[in-house]
This record gives sequence, C-alpha cells and structure tokens, in this order.
Amino acid sequence: MELAPVVLFVYNRPELTLSTLEHLSRNELAADSTLYIFCDGPKPGSSEAQLALIEQTRKIVRSRQWCKEVIIEEAAQNKGLANSIIYGVTKIVNQFGKIIVLEDDLVVAPHFLAYINEALVKYEHNDKMLAVHGYMYPIEIPADYPDETLTIHDPGCWGWGTWARAWSKFEPDSAKLIQQIKDRGLKAEFDFWGGYPFFRMLHQQQQGKVSSWAIRWRATAYLHDMLTLYPTKSLVRHDGNVPSATHHYTVHDYTYTELYPGVIPVKDIPVVNNLEIEKRFGVFLRKNAGMTIKEKVRDKLIKIWRKIAGNA
Repeated sequence: MELAPVVLFVYNRPELTLSTLEHLSRNELAADSTLYIFCDGPKPGSSEAQLALIEQTRKIVRSRQWCKEVIIEEAAQNKGLANSIIYGVTKIVNQFGKIIVLEDDLVVAPHFLAYINEALVKYEHNDKMLAVHGYMYPIEIPADYPDETLTIHDPGCWGWGTWARAWSKFEPDSAKLIQQIKDRGLKAEFDFWGGYPFFRMLHQQQQGKVSSWAIRWRATAYLHDMLTLYPTKSLVRHDGNVPSATHHYTVHDYTYTELYPGVIPVKDIPVVNNLEIEKRFGVFLRKNAGMTIKEKVRDKLIKIWRKIAGNA
C-alpha cells in the first residue's frame, strides 16, 4: 500500500505540538511515512514572549525524526491557520494525489494512520467520497448498527485525509457558497437541522469576522453531495480547548473523547448519507454548542426584517 504523506500545521503551541508529534510517532506506519510540517510565522508586532513560543515550537519540530522522513517549511511571516492549511494542503495533495492532515492540537490513536491510509486506498476512485475523518463526537451509536465505519456529509476537520480529485472542488469564495446553498435550499441540512449555526458562520467568513477553511470545505461537501467516512469510535482527540496537552477537561469540554486503541477495519458499507447519525450529530451540537434562545430569537427577527425589506 502506497502511504499518503502526512501534513502537520503548527504555530506557537509547543506543548500541544509535542503531544501531537509523540502520538503520531507511536503509529506503526509512522516509520514508513513522510511527514511535512508547515510552521506558521510571527504576526506583525509580535511580543518577545510570542516569538519565543514560535521558536520553541520550531525547536520541538526539529528535535526528532518523528517519521521516516520529515520535511519542514518555516514561514517568515504569519499566514493564519486558514491560509496555511489551504496553501499546504493544495501544495502536497497536488503533488502526491492524496494527503493526511493534522493540526497542532490533535492527538491520534495508534492505528490512526492505518485506518486513514486504508480508507484512502479503498475509496480513491469513488467520486461520491470527499474525505476520510478520524475524530468521532462522543455520541451514542445505535446498538444495532452493524459496522465500524459510516458515511455522512459533514467532512469534519480534526484528523482527516482526502484526494486531489476531491480537494480540487474546494471553493474558497464564501459569497458563491452562500448563494448556492440558498438557491438549492440546503441551509437547514447545512445547519444540522438547527444543531449549529454553520450557515451564519459562513456569512461571518464572508464578512471577515472569522477565518475558517473548514466552513468552506463543509459547504463544498454539501453542495457536491459528497460523503466522508467516519469511524464509530474516535481515533483522534482534540486538545485545543485545554491549556496544555497534559491536562484535559473531561467535563467542560464537550468534544472530549477517549482514543480508541484498537483497529478500525475499513470494510464495504453502503456509501450513502447516514441521516440518523447526522441528525444525532445535530442533537449533540444543539445540546452542547448550539445557539442560545437569545441567538435563535435574534436570528428569527433578522429573517423577518429581511422579508419585510425584500432581501430574503
């Protein structure tokens, strides 16, 4: 099996970066994989303390042979995470045809690389498939669900892989995405049926209030009716909501999940949107991270005003 290159994006979080690299290096396939590390540069006017964190992160990156081959690219100036990922993913996936993507606040299970690589090979020529994802929200999977993987529209962004054929569909223009979602009546589905205000986030991206590659990748998935493979047990843990990789909030961080230590086999399953699971995602997000009542009322009033103004 030809292994996909692994790409890691880091900036100024040395402890989290170290944890990410240590967990990655414990994967059996790490010894046969090539790792590309993109180190973002300092922002204008960065303090001495901020510059020190950037340099500490880069020292950690250079400190060991984390995979069979490690190739490091250090930016002189700050690109920002969204621009860094779009640049790095485009560069590497166009060179190799497939890619595995990590960020500096993710830790992976011992069989993460095996799962992602196997799925990238299996679905390489299936044009219905957009990506492969390693993280799974701590939702309850139906007891009678027979498989260890499933497919849904949501592409996720925490430990994933894709192909050049899929990434070529990525649309960076938020205005185009917004209009197409409106035209095709996909807003409710895009928002996980009220589970999370993703469409509003897409507007915020257009307005420059947020900078997110992931919200545009999500929109790309829905507009092309493409699917992503998920494991039923998480092979990735997100540590970005904690002060360091050593101490984890298991109560307050709703995204927290234990890493599954076993193998997730990539078997033949129906390549269709698992609507039941996707709606469970929506319920989970609505309970833990969805809009407050105040926000829902505000959104409703905005919609009414737009209708009155003829701008709906």
